[in-house]
Amino acid sequence: MNKSGKLSTAGFTLVELMVVVAIIGILSAVAIPNFKTYQAKAKTSEAKLQLASIYSAEIAFMGDADAFASCLMSMGYNPAPEVANRFYSTGFDNGDSYPRAPAGQINGIPCAATGAVDGTHWFSAGKKVKNHTPVIADIAAAVLIPATGDTFTAAAGGQIGDSANIDVWTINNTKNMIHVAPFGY
Repeated sequence: MNKSGKLSTAGFTLVELMVVVAIIGILSAVAIPNFKTYQAKAKTSEAKLQLASIYSAEIAFMGDADAFASCLMSMGYNPAPEVANRFYSTGFDNGDSYPRAPAGQINGIPCAATGAVDGTHWFSAGKKVKNHTPVIADIAAAVLIPATGDTFTAAAGGQIGDSANIDVWTINNTKNMIHVAPFGY
């Protein structure tokens, strides 16, 4: 009641409130898909950073050993402490056609002779999208890694979008970074 004894009629009508709710709904419908795309693109920076780290480790190893190798830990690349927070798996397809480190130890660190051993030639991602963590087989299907004695090509792959597609990036000894298989929706 106001001073004159009449009921106050100030406020919003039901129609006005419904219009505001409808506007918020329309804005949300437009913004959420754009946000998901932006979020997925932001995650690709992780792949670029990890591949740049592998490149730096390879160049430093080349300076010491006069050869590139695929045994990541022996070169000083070890993202194991952050694996639980990673969306991208990174490393090398260490098959027989790729120049690889010999079996045994390199710089005091064990390195397997063949296969993509997690922690030597490959580091898996810790975060899963749709209950799938990309492994070397997922990425090798999209990337043919050249095999010569004085080059290397490392790959990073992750399932970061809503689709089942694997987002794949590569870097080689000339620091050429390529987005081989972009994520899709």
